[in-house]
Amino acid sequence: MRLDRVYIDGFKNLKDVNVDFDKDRLTTVLIGQNGAGKSNLIEAIVEVFRSVDLKEKAYVPKFVYDIDYRINGQSIRLSNKDGKPTIFAGESVESLKPLSRKAFDDDKANYFPDLVFGYYSGGSRRLESLFDRHQRKYYDAIKLNDDLDACREALVNRRLFYCRPIHGVFALLAFYAYPAPAVANLLEEKLGITQFDSVLTVFRKPWFAKGAKKNALNDALNLWGAKGPAGWCGRKFRDLALHPLALMDRPIDDYRDKGTDEPQFAAFFRNAGPLKELASQYEDDRDFFAAIEAMDISDLIRDVHLWVDRTNNDTGDVSFNDLSDGERQLLMVLGLIRVSRGRNALFLLDEPDTHLNPHWQLTYLDLVQEWTEVASDESDCHIILTSHNPLTIAALDREEVRVMTQREDGTITAQAPYTHPRGLGFTATLTEIFGLESTLDPATQEDIDTRNSLAAIDKRTKGQEEKLIEINDELNRRGFMFEDREPLYNDFLKSWHDVQYANRPPMTPEQLKTRREAMNDLIKKLIAKKAEGES
Repeated sequence: MRLDRVYIDGFKNLKDVNVDFDKDRLTTVLIGQNGAGKSNLIEAIVEVFRSVDLKEKAYVPKFVYDIDYRINGQSIRLSNKDGKPTIFAGESVESLKPLSRKAFDDDKANYFPDLVFGYYSGGSRRLESLFDRHQRKYYDAIKLNDDLDACREALVNRRLFYCRPIHGVFALLAFYAYPAPAVANLLEEKLGITQFDSVLTVFRKPWFAKGAKKNALNDALNLWGAKGPAGWCGRKFRDLALHPLALMDRPIDDYRDKGTDEPQFAAFFRNAGPLKELASQYEDDRDFFAAIEAMDISDLIRDVHLWVDRTNNDTGDVSFNDLSDGERQLLMVLGLIRVSRGRNALFLLDEPDTHLNPHWQLTYLDLVQEWTEVASDESDCHIILTSHNPLTIAALDREEVRVMTQREDGTITAQAPYTHPRGLGFTATLTEIFGLESTLDPATQEDIDTRNSLAAIDKRTKGQEEKLIEINDELNRRGFMFEDREPLYNDFLKSWHDVQYANRPPMTPEQLKTRREAMNDLIKKLIAKKAEGES
């Protein structure tokens, strides 16, 4: 599944915005200033897919949209440009024809992605709330349902999935339950995680549990009568655990809480043996992941404490919570790519690189690419992410990047940068892709601007000459060396009138391209003029 084009008009600050994606690329990175609409674009895409999937009036978008994508060898268009939601299908964009809603619903897996993932690294629930309806429908379908076939159908119909940090724990459990050598090598090489050590699953009394409060601790052994895939999986944890234990705890979820007694049940696996025995009850790691996640959705899980060995620590004392925010975030994304393999999936990730250190920011997309090739099927998924980080895009081709820019009149454009980020280096990526006028601090840039303005003057006054000497001396001490005796450089400053770069807003891709071409033309003319003078 690959997005081809998205048109949005009337969603927040997105007015008549058209974004063309390269459908041959696994990843597309959206960059731009704050307020340029990157997160809004992600939300608008989710709203459209949610509406088409649910068919509920309450979720019909109040904006105009037109979305093209490729799936299962055909082109699909979701559009309401003609005033009503319509689905089109065809072998190509040129051959699209309207598809009846009945035909779409009868063969939805052929026309619609199996999974649309969403994730935002910040604290806001704005994006997450768009997934609430799907979450609730799935929860209502499984919480008291012992019909496993009906629960599996509900899982298939839950096509929108919001990623949460705990999914990284579930994904690691699923991996160690069904180890794959290639994936294990990547985990060790990239994250330094060598093997599973142990896991403690702490269950809690769910809000829907019946029975008298005084019997809550006694009911813990039966997991308070939990039904469906959550209850079935939870009781398997109980049966395979080393000395499972019912207990009463008083957890504090917020500093304002006084805490209340909470009946709990603890199940501990001291090695991978019970985990693999539990996994033998399921078809594969995707089925196993779904069962564990069902326990979480059903309000059964208080916490999962997972311990692993690492290349620099084989004591088994490293818990998932001991990993850095960046490592946990990365494991969540990589884990969900793994368990979604074989299915058409669209990942919409808002700033997933936020907590990564510079080394991982630089290699993040390479790791995603490598992981997808090993752990999934690259042709079945498309990963769209937003970022503010130049390191994340430093190794990309221009086709993998879209720069979103808000113009002075408020309109927003989204287009590929004029050049490839790959090979530019960190500083040039900031200026040539992100549009920064300078990578220096404003005070230093102001000194350089003043210096260049003075150097461009043919006949300086005594005061101007003294000021130029003073600034050059100060800049030299900071490591900036200028050669005033180079005639070509002085000619350039005199001919290039735009020498003030401090405190200016970022430039658009068109402005950057125009400036670069103008500079090249000017330099060619100056070199030619110099050559004529020497001949």
